[in-house]
Amino acid sequence: MAKKILLGILLTSMVLPGLASSVFAMAEAVEPKIPEGFKFGTYTQKPWEGKTIRVAMVAEPRSDALAKLAQEFTDLTGIKVEFNILAYPTLQEKQMVALTQGTGAYDIVHVDCVWVGQYAGEGWTVPLEKFIEQTDPATLAIEDFIPAVLAEQGMWEGKIFGPPFIQAVFGLHYRTDIFEKYGVNVPQTWEELRDTAEMLNLKEPGVYGITFMGRRGVQLQCTYDNMLWSFGGEWYDENYNPTINSQEAVDALEYFKSLIPFAPEGVLTYDWDENANAFAQGKAAMTIQWQNAAPMFYNPEKSKIIGNFDFTFVPGKQQADGTIKRTPTFGGWSLQIPKDAPNKEAAWEFLVWASSKALDPRLAYSQPGSRISGLQDPEMQKKYIEYKGMLESLPLAKGRPRIAPYAELADALEVALSEAMTGAKPSKQALDEANEKFKFIMKQWGLLK
Repeated sequence: MAKKILLGILLTSMVLPGLASSVFAMAEAVEPKIPEGFKFGTYTQKPWEGKTIRVAMVAEPRSDALAKLAQEFTDLTGIKVEFNILAYPTLQEKQMVALTQGTGAYDIVHVDCVWVGQYAGEGWTVPLEKFIEQTDPATLAIEDFIPAVLAEQGMWEGKIFGPPFIQAVFGLHYRTDIFEKYGVNVPQTWEELRDTAEMLNLKEPGVYGITFMGRRGVQLQCTYDNMLWSFGGEWYDENYNPTINSQEAVDALEYFKSLIPFAPEGVLTYDWDENANAFAQGKAAMTIQWQNAAPMFYNPEKSKIIGNFDFTFVPGKQQADGTIKRTPTFGGWSLQIPKDAPNKEAAWEFLVWASSKALDPRLAYSQPGSRISGLQDPEMQKKYIEYKGMLESLPLAKGRPRIAPYAELADALEVALSEAMTGAKPSKQALDEANEKFKFIMKQWGLLK
């Protein structure tokens, strides 16, 4: 229902007919209006004292953690902050209405990485180079963001539209106690992963070789993407011609299906929560999942494997030259300023503070940040064991398509993956049908003739 509502909003706002000509029509950079000599991020002056900014954010732990600290920002700057923290579908819908209709409802919007091409490309949010020039570089420390994270979450066509805030990357969580007991090495390739899953399957009573997110939906699709890209497949080529039924894509799906015999019987009903819980309860020796599941695994109230697991690279496809191509799926959010935001300067002051090096470790208990300094910190790595694996994985990570019709393409692919995984259709047939849907969608959006 939410997707139908969203599509209706897009149609009524005339986004669809104009996409082909406007997808790269970014908003012009805005010249900040600031007092002479003022620098954002220094907090020595309060030029916007008494202003109130409205911030929309997705309902995730890091958003809640930031809201709890917002009074400190108000004390520093005199700027009040009103948060509108919403569930993903609701946020998507409300932001879309506000941005397409130019209501000025928000000074800051939360942008999923797969929305960047639409938000920035359509000119709904503004590039921030002019603001960055007027910001204290020590506070902003833009070089401290992992380049791949900044590029994927907050950049479009070479311009910065917002700092990263909330990020995640896929990897392999595995049981160190079981691996040590049976003398098993951490699998590096997909073939080794399957062999390891088969070898460890039910070696321990009730412990399967592997578990994963197999229910039809975005998590199934994101899991498959790890395999698709490393096998050499893509959703479409540089001209938007769909290639989701290529031999590489079919081979990746066939490989994915080959893991099912070594997973719990209900694995094809598992989404994020069910899969993470299965691993936390000791029901599998390995799981392929976002790194942000790790806190559940060392939570005494939810986990039976505390001290007996680790997180590392997602496996990859061995190449002819012996190298291993790894393409961990990436996800995350940036904070951006709408073109029609009434308080752009105050909003940028907040973004600098919210994404700063100083605040990053204070928010780490909720979700990890995107800064090299935080992920490299030895004390943080001891406390959050997923950090080392994240630091290695993020530079290699690959993001999902950041084009406007992503949601429709994803839905078509998710149907095909589910049909193949459940055995309702052969992999080739399911992906052939998805490819035809991709063509139809691309033509509707004006990306393909």
